[in-house]
Amino acid sequence: MNRLIALLFFALLSACQTDLLLPCEEEGPVGNICREYLYSGGSAIGFLEYEYDAQASITSRIFDQQSNLIKTIIERFENGKTTVIAEQYPDVPSKVQTWHYNEIDSLFLIYYGFNDSTLEITFENEKRIREDYFHSDSLDRWVAYRYYEDDGKLYRKSFFSAQDSMLHYENYQYFSTGQNRISYYTSDHQLIGKRVFRFSQLGLITSIEFTNAQGAVTDRTDYIYDSAGKLTEQSRLVFNQSSKSVYLYY
Repeated sequence: MNRLIALLFFALLSACQTDLLLPCEEEGPVGNICREYLYSGGSAIGFLEYEYDAQASITSRIFDQQSNLIKTIIERFENGKTTVIAEQYPDVPSKVQTWHYNEIDSLFLIYYGFNDSTLEITFENEKRIREDYFHSDSLDRWVAYRYYEDDGKLYRKSFFSAQDSMLHYENYQYFSTGQNRISYYTSDHQLIGKRVFRFSQLGLITSIEFTNAQGAVTDRTDYIYDSAGKLTEQSRLVFNQSSKSVYLYY
């Protein structure tokens, strides 16, 4: 994308209104995101550009509002599954993850960097039951999964130290009213807070709201879609600090 055009876009977007956005000029797969504009406190702070390679990879480049490249993320695929995520920076070494799958095509192993950190995932009856995080070949922490017996949905994730001491846990609940909820607890069963996910009748997520143990909303994200169901805006308010993303599509 021409950097001058990007700067002109920012001038138009200073009012943070989607009706001022110009359509994508590059060629790309119809219906895929081409740009994401970032705002903080109502001011433009940067943007992302997305490039697709026949479903073999997705490249996203992150720029500040002066069009300086901050980071490039390359996600590679095989048979529709992520195999590599590479983060490249202008002035510091890259970060790389490699993802590996088992015989039932479920992710079971992630290597971070030059194999200095590893995530190993254990399955039972085709369900994830444990995650083990290693650093320099030593167990750092692990997570246990439990499921409801009636419908098999996730019920609880429990987080443990390498010494098997519980650190905290999360309970998952699902409702027929278009809501899901995650409740967070300390190791001694004290409520930390609750995160509520709300969905439209079409199954599109409309908001995520976190309420602390005192009942105060400290984090809320809202999602806006167009008539075709494509996400156009995502806004977030965390402790009265606002941020926003506006999306353009090919």
